[in-house]
Amino acid sequence: VPFNVLNLSQAVGISKGEEVMLRFSLKESVYKAMHPILCEYVGFQEAEITPLPNGTAYVVLNLVSQSHIRPGIVVRTASWRQINGFFLTSSSVGLLGSD
Repeated sequence: VPFNVLNLSQAVGISKGEEVMLRFSLKESVYKAMHPILCEYVGFQEAEITPLPNGTAYVVLNLVSQSHIRPGIVVRTASWRQINGFFLTSSSVGLLGSD
């Protein structure tokens, strides 16, 4: 999903520059959680992640290979916090129908 600077909402109470870093960190977190299941390269523009004010994030996957659809990969959580000027992000990924 192509990133558009105009999509920066600043709704989370941080600067545009901080939001760019936050989105990057959230994407890295999601990609690292997906890798053990997918075992393939995921391009940076294959996901759109929008941080929300409550510390969670809305994630849309659009992998070119569509390989996330076959096994039914879902992002269960994507969350973030800002602590002393640093972002802490985490995510969990699973398969549809598994808990």
